[in-house]
Amino acid sequence: MGKRLPLYSEKPYNYNYNRELKERKFFYAILMPVAELLLGRINYKMEVHGLENIPKKGGFIIAGNHFSGWDPITVTYAIKGKRQLFFMAKDEFFHTFYTKYPLILLNGFPIKRGTADRSSLDFAIRVIKEGFGLLIFPQGTRDKEHKRPEKGKSGVALIAREAKADVIPVSLHRESDDNVKRPRLIIRFGEKIPYADLGFTEGEVKSRELKNATKLIMERIGELWDKDEI
Repeated sequence: MGKRLPLYSEKPYNYNYNRELKERKFFYAILMPVAELLLGRINYKMEVHGLENIPKKGGFIIAGNHFSGWDPITVTYAIKGKRQLFFMAKDEFFHTFYTKYPLILLNGFPIKRGTADRSSLDFAIRVIKEGFGLLIFPQGTRDKEHKRPEKGKSGVALIAREAKADVIPVSLHRESDDNVKRPRLIIRFGEKIPYADLGFTEGEVKSRELKNATKLIMERIGELWDKDEI
């Protein structure tokens, strides 16, 4: 573990992985104006493309590059909260009250990175099977240099395999000039990668298949990234 956040609590946090999953339309209706103020009027000049690629019903995965702690709420705002998303966040964020409670409100759930966190993976699969969206950042950590996304971890492929889920690639491309007060942020959703195209076969999980599926997902994210020069 790296440097711990201030006011970090050593007390174990036991997330309720058996919680009932519900639509929270009222909460999202409240969240959207707040997100509009913080993201659309203060932090960025935002452009969103490809909303027609977001499924209107059924479970799915959105997989994108990761450069900011705002990314989960940014993607949720980009789709106008029309589909409810859940997302993984590293376990450390659930040990400080000022990060834990916002994450819980936004449907974040913990994962212990660097371990086979089966409880978190099973919950992610259940989210999809019960008809919700799962937001994943395959890079596993934020890319502070904001380079073209290329490599990803195979967790996204494993979850897609187990849930038999289609994957929607998304690119978050921020203007690189740090001196700009409100940089442009282009969010581009691509066409879905059907589950059948991920190349999985029946039987035991094969590492080669997971690697190839992850590579395909990252390539699609990179292709979206290449559409924008900012």
